[in-house]
Amino acid sequence: MWQRCLGVALGAAGVAVLSSPAFHAQQPSAVDFARDVQPILRQQCYGCHGPTEQKNGFRLDRRKDAMRGGTIPVIGPGNAEGSRLFQRLIGDAFGMQMPPTGPLPKSQVAVIRQWIDEGAAWPDALSGEYAAPLPDSGASRLMDAIRSTQGPRVAALLTESPDAINRHGEGGATPLMYAVLYGDAARVRQLLERGADPNSADEAAATPLMWAVPSLEKTQLLLDRGADVHARSSDGRTPLMIAAGLPGAAPVARLLIERGAKVRERGPSLFGDVSPLVLAAYNSDEAMFRLLVDNGADLAADAVPALAFALRSQCKGCIDLALKALPAPAATIAMFIAAPPNGPGLATPLMVGHGADVHARDPQGRTPLMLAAASDELPLPAVQMLLDRGADVNATSTTGETALGMAQLRGDTSITRLLIKAGARADRPSRPSLAFAPAASPREAVSRALPLLQRADQTFLQKSGCVSCHHNSVAAMAVATARTRGVTVDERIAREQTRAVGQYLTVWRDRALQGIGFPGDADTISYILLGLTAERYPASTATDAMARFLKGQQTADGSWRLLAHRPPIESNELQVTAMSMRALDLYAPAADRASYEPAIRRAAGWIARATPRTVEGSVFQLLGLHWSRRPGDQIRTAARALVSQQRADGGWAQLPSLESDAYATGQALVALAESGTLRTNDAAYRRGVQFLLQSQLTDGSWFVKSRSLPIQPHFETGFPHGRDQFISAAASNWAAMALSLSLKAGL
Repeated sequence: MWQRCLGVALGAAGVAVLSSPAFHAQQPSAVDFARDVQPILRQQCYGCHGPTEQKNGFRLDRRKDAMRGGTIPVIGPGNAEGSRLFQRLIGDAFGMQMPPTGPLPKSQVAVIRQWIDEGAAWPDALSGEYAAPLPDSGASRLMDAIRSTQGPRVAALLTESPDAINRHGEGGATPLMYAVLYGDAARVRQLLERGADPNSADEAAATPLMWAVPSLEKTQLLLDRGADVHARSSDGRTPLMIAAGLPGAAPVARLLIERGAKVRERGPSLFGDVSPLVLAAYNSDEAMFRLLVDNGADLAADAVPALAFALRSQCKGCIDLALKALPAPAATIAMFIAAPPNGPGLATPLMVGHGADVHARDPQGRTPLMLAAASDELPLPAVQMLLDRGADVNATSTTGETALGMAQLRGDTSITRLLIKAGARADRPSRPSLAFAPAASPREAVSRALPLLQRADQTFLQKSGCVSCHHNSVAAMAVATARTRGVTVDERIAREQTRAVGQYLTVWRDRALQGIGFPGDADTISYILLGLTAERYPASTATDAMARFLKGQQTADGSWRLLAHRPPIESNELQVTAMSMRALDLYAPAADRASYEPAIRRAAGWIARATPRTVEGSVFQLLGLHWSRRPGDQIRTAARALVSQQRADGGWAQLPSLESDAYATGQALVALAESGTLRTNDAAYRRGVQFLLQSQLTDGSWFVKSRSLPIQPHFETGFPHGRDQFISAAASNWAAMALSLSLKAGL
């Protein structure tokens, strides 16, 4: 049960695992897909990921679906070490080892490894794909008019080409689907009255009802015209599942249930197959959670994942209900799921009080005490409680980690001192040998950094299949900023990366419209959109879908939640809220702009009320106030608070207990310059610039030590610093941005 439950919940958020040397042996001299790979997939994988069943949305009998992945990229062509497919074949770091009938022979694993490392070639003749029909021109014109709010033109086109109303445009969508997406209820009613089919479906088998779910009025209109409440997309989502994943959509869910929707259905998510109940817990929607329980949701079957996600989202009512149905042994599993790197672990004391085992270990051999020490948020009394219950202060994980070692990544803190007092063996934290090479000027420093950053940007996307905050989105911002200051950038790489990121969003568009997120959810999407806007990427139907997804994930208080706890990049609600608000402001669909304004205002209010706990929090509070055009005195107050945290060495530190570094310093300087609250020739800014110049290394990078637990397989991107390269790449991008801003524009 431990392996299965924890594996499902960590399906997209596991930790890195090194492959066994045994899997490097017995490789054929050349892998042929038809001869070597496809037979393995057919015999071992098609039962769960083939034509009749696609667990977690992952399908391996068709090339396009396989390369896209399930709810996350899985194959990773060219990078077996970073491939989730390969990692699931060799161990349980990302859930139960596959296939469920038992491990593959080492010879077959070696074939899959070599196939992936060689680029996962999959011949066209064996792709299993059929060319999609070309978009109908009449439908496309009508859909474009709806998206661009050209009311009179919509009416004219309906009269001119009445048959276009049920034809298919981009992605197989119909004009009615665009009316649901971009129009008001009157527009939906207009098309229904003209004969639009309420059960038309696009290439992903999504229907108008699925896209209408955020709106009670549109949902009612479609149901009254015969929309199928049981429709299921090719991604496994039904209208009720989509509603359950939207905070505040309980009235829509109630209507769907009244019309016969099944509350016990399941579909794929980032965390495996889940029910509407689990999605409600994930979104901290107590009203939705209670509605589903009252209408027959199987709380006993879903108690563990529902409780784990309720703990992460701090949905008190959901927690109370789930605890009543939780078997005592399962408290341990729920505690681990809510702990780093998946959450801050704030519920650890509660779960121990309900029987969670303080001596238990996760698949990587980590104890609750280790994970508590890895949290930026868990208070001292929680750690003391674990010690009082007998937690082994010197336990080690399978890779030699200890609670004290994890705590020391946060510096000399009260938790570090408590662990030492409790008998933790104090090993001196290792420091890498760094070769500093201060540049003579900011321009020289940026010119040295950019080639490395752009190459790593390109390599990461190629190897992972994902767009990351640390390597990709921040790199786009750094490149764009340098360009405006006359620094030479590799324009070919910049164009290719922008095009690749845009294509990534296009691939995920249908899923976003069904409420299916991808790794990082709001945090990743907002970073992507801000990176694209830095490169002047125009609005598209894909960016429309991402903006809609972001709006749907906003909580009632105006903030956005984090999917994981990966300090410093993914650990701050001020950061994800400010960036999501900015992304909505930049990419809200023009046709529906009015419905986005309240979301932007709620976010701005939350940002103004929030209290930063870290330098990153202060950075994004200042940026959020600036982006939302708050009164000048509020912005200046936030700027003074940020400047006051500058150290004597000119830098900023992520936490009071840590030393200054390029990540915090770069962010602080960018926020102060972007907000216009500190001139780049001001003494404080110049001191920050000097800190960055003095701490640059000979290879053009800046080093920052990682303090988060790994959430994905480690692989090399061409950026230095080994297992610290992801945070160091992010730091180097922020540093390059800050230095570029100190240069005169266009020179």
